[in-house]
Amino acid sequence: MFNKTISDLDLEPIIVKILDPEEGIGWDVEFSKRVAKEYRKYLTLCLENPDRPVVPSGSVDDFWHFHILDTLKYHEDCEAIFGFYLHHFPYFGMRGPEDEANLKEAWTSSLGLYQSRFGSPPTDIWNESKRCPNCGRRCRAADKFFSSERPRLPIELR
Repeated sequence: MFNKTISDLDLEPIIVKILDPEEGIGWDVEFSKRVAKEYRKYLTLCLENPDRPVVPSGSVDDFWHFHILDTLKYHEDCEAIFGFYLHHFPYFGMRGPEDEANLKEAWTSSLGLYQSRFGSPPTDIWNESKRCPNCGRRCRAADKFFSSERPRLPIELR
C-alpha cells in the first residue's frame, strides 16, 4: 500500500504528543492510529503526484502539524521520502474568493486521487473541514500552484 520509506516512518512520537493531556488535541489512541495511517496515505499521494496540490483533511492536517513541530524529525522524514522539505502553506483558500474556489477544486481533486489510489476514504477522518487549512505546497513547485502571498488584515498593526 505504501512505499517502504513511508511504511517505516516512526510516527509513534507524534501520537504520544497528540495524546498528551496538556499539549494534545483530545484524540484517543485508536483514532490517533487511524489518522496516522491516513497521514501515510496523504504523504503517498504527495509523493506520487508531485505536480498537483494535494489537500489533506482537517484531521490529517492536524496530524501533519504535530509532525512539523518536531522540526528535526520532520526534516529528516521529508528528505527520506521526497528528497526535499515538504512545506506547509496554511493560507490556501484565505486570500479571496478566487483562492477559495481554487482550494475547493484542489480538495475535490485530492479526494479523486485518494479514491483512485486507496478506495473510499473513512468519512470520520476525510470529512471536508470548513476551510481545508492547507494546500500541500512543495518548495520546488510553489510557483506552479500558489503565489507566496500571505493574507493581510485591513488594519495597521505597527
